[in-house]
Amino acid sequence: MELEIIRLIQTLRNPVFDFLFYWITQLGDQIFFIAVAVIIYWTIDKKFAHKFVFAFMISAVFNTALKLLFKRIRPFYYQGISSEPNWRTTGYAFPSGHAQAAGVLGYTGLYAYEKKKIKGLNIVAWFILIAVPFSRMYLGQHFLSDVVVGVILAIGLTMVSFKLVDLMKDDEHIYTLMLVPLFILALFFYPSHDLFIAAGGFSGFAVGYYVEKKYISFDVKATFWIQVIKVVFGLIIALAIKEGLKLVFPDVLIFDFIRYFLIGIWAAAGAPLVFHYAKRYLH
Repeated sequence: MELEIIRLIQTLRNPVFDFLFYWITQLGDQIFFIAVAVIIYWTIDKKFAHKFVFAFMISAVFNTALKLLFKRIRPFYYQGISSEPNWRTTGYAFPSGHAQAAGVLGYTGLYAYEKKKIKGLNIVAWFILIAVPFSRMYLGQHFLSDVVVGVILAIGLTMVSFKLVDLMKDDEHIYTLMLVPLFILALFFYPSHDLFIAAGGFSGFAVGYYVEKKYISFDVKATFWIQVIKVVFGLIIALAIKEGLKLVFPDVLIFDFIRYFLIGIWAAAGAPLVFHYAKRYLH
């Protein structure tokens, strides 16, 4: 039944849709998450960015654990399901990681819209919630149940994560740091690529967030063009860490952890330190 749904969706295939859904699916990728998280953290609201990252990482851990538990193969391995080589994702299918990421992004967008009433944010949030999961089926990467469960799981985990962060009150930096040993311990039991990335990113962000809150306390407010410069500069360094170190480090899981740990440290403390002193110097 689910294979027939994928085949039916893929009757829509044409070069325009191929191009469109390939780029839509990137909205559920880690690169887009990093970009959204740091833009919020560097320019809008550090505590809200922390809440978003916390929810995303908790969702990622659950996703990895369930994939290792169910070990469902992806649709493109079945006859009659087409998938271009550059579309294909490694690992297991259930639940969909991209759909879960879309669920966290979409729920966070709707949550922020309710709090701040930012015009159009609710439309963007609903688009991500619907279009990214659909793109995963169109591209032959996931079944319907993969994406539906992924979105539902993400929304539930994000709601719980937001409540947990609210209960932490002004000690969220301490409680978040206390979770780092649990992430690292999990690596010994579930040594998967996705978990090493999630654990590295979360650990780096947790350490950096603690350091920034205790010792840096940079002000996110700035003029529009300064904000643009901050984001462009910060993302260039983050991308250099991600892709540059990939060329230097061997293809071993521990080095994936280190790369994403460094990205987390840079995003949460390194870039804010640079912004803090640059602002003082410019004034």
